[in-house]
Amino acid sequence: MAFQAGRDIRARRSNFALGDINITKIKKSVRSHPGVSVTVAATVLALSTYGGIHYATAESQVDVSVVDDPGAAGAVRTAKEIRVAERIGDAASWCTLVAPSDGGCEDSLAGAFAGRSQEYRDKVDAITVGEATASATEARVPLSWDGEQQGTVPLEWSGGRWQLSTSSYGLVKLGGGVFLSLVDSKEGNLKLGGIPIPS
Repeated sequence: MAFQAGRDIRARRSNFALGDINITKIKKSVRSHPGVSVTVAATVLALSTYGGIHYATAESQVDVSVVDDPGAAGAVRTAKEIRVAERIGDAASWCTLVAPSDGGCEDSLAGAFAGRSQEYRDKVDAITVGEATASATEARVPLSWDGEQQGTVPLEWSGGRWQLSTSSYGLVKLGGGVFLSLVDSKEGNLKLGGIPIPS
């Protein structure tokens, strides 16, 4: 099971395996320290109610580590994981991939993703990610739909990782996603009057 916490604590790249935990010892500890157990349970419940803890199943994980892969191949993998994040509505991972320095990104994208149904978000899989052209500092990853070119995802290599280019991020954020903006365009739902990625 992957674990993602809220704003105060976040473990996006780690899997927490339960195989090494001795369940018998946990049961004995709970029986011998009921007060502590109640306190811990109440804390977890409070955090969950507040929204501070988010669990993602294995099938919904986004591999955010791909941003560290240099070159055209890393740029393509980054674009593909952006598509996964948009399909499953994982705003936290999307922001890690696209704009790690924007503290307001997650709230904005969470609302944008929630405003589209799962069936609608699934349509991003119809968008094909092509081979990138890349230099040491930037890359353009072409997207197509039914064999027709739909523009490119502009990425920049900054701080030893890929992320969306600064000049394009604002429009993409307003559009509610890279791939979802293309879906919106196909469905006649585009809010900005144009696909917010370069042609």
